[in-house]
Formats: sequence, C-alpha cells, structure tokens
Amino acid sequence: MSAIPEHWIPHRREDGEVIGWIDLETAAPDLIPIDRLGRPRVAVSESPLAEEVLEEIGLRFLLNWFDHHGRRVRIRQISDDGVVVTTAVSDAIGDVGDEFTLDFPPGAELTEIGSSDR
Repeated sequence: MSAIPEHWIPHRREDGEVIGWIDLETAAPDLIPIDRLGRPRVAVSESPLAEEVLEEIGLRFLLNWFDHHGRRVRIRQISDDGVVVTTAVSDAIGDVGDEFTLDFPPGAELTEIGSSDR
C-alpha cells in the first residue's frame, strides 16, 4: 500500500520516471515540491516553479550516502512502498553488507550525509 497522499501530484522526467511530486494542499495556495525521497522543499507560488525545483534536484542525490541510526548506508532501490538501503559499499558480488527496507517516506530516520564515490 502506497504512502503517497492523494494531493501529491507526480512529476515525471522525459523518460516517464517519477522524480518527485507537487503537494497541492499543505501550503495552499502555494505548492510544495517533494523530492523522490519524500522530502518537502521550499514552497513556491506556481506549478512551473515547482516543476523547475524538481527538475533541478532530479535523482542524483540517490547516489549519495545516508545515515540511518548511526549507520552509513546507500539507497539500493526506491519505490512508493519502501526504500531499500544497504551498508554494502558497492554492488559487487561479495560486497554483501546488511540490507533492509524502510517505510516510504523514510523521513528523519534517513539523513543525507554526502556524495558517494560510486
């Protein structure tokens, strides 16, 4: 079951991939861009501005490292139902690490800490 509120309108890049949502209600009449990890950004007054914010953010941040309760993790997979994170440094065979699924959106339990070398 998806945790995406009905008042979040998906915003897709040209290839159809969802890169975020536009929250139509929380700050109405302003709009809140929500990135793919479910994090709200600064409210804007018009839809084109919200789309521009999401386009600028894109999905690059998903390659970064995150902190999850004191553990350094990276995102392996993300969907509207959950976020799979891993302590493995790479996707190489043998680099197993611990892998677990967080609810979506993960909120404050997953904090971005910096760019990845991968």
